[in-house]
Amino acid sequence: MLATLLALLLPLPGWAAQPRSPGGAAPVLGFAAQTRVEAETPGHTLYEVRFPSSRPSRFPANNTVWGHLYVPKTPRPDGALPPCILVLPIMAAPNSWVEQRFVDTFVARGFAAMWLEMPYQFHRRPHPSIPSGQVFLARTSRRLGDNFRQSIADARRALDWLKGSRLVDGSRLGLFGISLGGIVAAAVYTADPSPKGAVLLLAGADFPSLLFASSMTSAFVRGAGIDPEELRRTWKDIDPAGRREDNRGKPVLLINARWDSVVPKANALRLKEAFPEARQVWVPFGHYSAILHLFWVRSYAAREFSRLLR
Repeated sequence: MLATLLALLLPLPGWAAQPRSPGGAAPVLGFAAQTRVEAETPGHTLYEVRFPSSRPSRFPANNTVWGHLYVPKTPRPDGALPPCILVLPIMAAPNSWVEQRFVDTFVARGFAAMWLEMPYQFHRRPHPSIPSGQVFLARTSRRLGDNFRQSIADARRALDWLKGSRLVDGSRLGLFGISLGGIVAAAVYTADPSPKGAVLLLAGADFPSLLFASSMTSAFVRGAGIDPEELRRTWKDIDPAGRREDNRGKPVLLINARWDSVVPKANALRLKEAFPEARQVWVPFGHYSAILHLFWVRSYAAREFSRLLR
């Protein structure tokens, strides 16, 4: 009986409670978080961070958020903690290969970077046999809205954790997202004042019209009988489109593909309209073939964060 009680109360081996904030006081987060050192290299320490989702679903595995925080070991000239970039990944990819290329570049430039597993991705799949991210694309407007809201809530909770952490400079946080990760990041940036800037790759706004126009999702949502107006009502308060005044003064770099059929040009332009100070760069190719620009775009994004988080 005693052994069982101790097992419930004590952290798992290798895990530590949420780091204390400067001055020794524990940050007031309103949720429990645990960290452990996942790996050490000559250039960085990799921490695994877990915390509960604030919008739990009906699948227990999906209700723990997993974050992977890379903190560079090279001391900064000013002696300060490194600024940090929260990375929101592609939803349906089987791995994090693309995001890892950006994380490696950010860390090499002196940033810390945390990439977050989105709802139903990787460890958060309802069952190991289900492809990563597949459950996210639900068959009803309400569940689609719930999944998207959970993504936003999880990212905002990750920002709260980073602000209270002694591992990074919580006053200098940036947002980076790719594809659906970029769409979620745009919604997070609209709602949360914490980030100092964002770089969004292959993202768009006006989510209901995007779902029905996208070559990836249009057949699915039409086949599921999802009503466009119901979808619009469900997502009305979380879509950056129409919230231009809320986003005034927020710096953001948008990188979009000129012949993208997954995130159509009209939706990419709606995202530009939603952020008055946004700068938009167009690259050749489509949503998937744009990966050919990966080698220079990641350095371009890192330089932009050097300006935004200086």
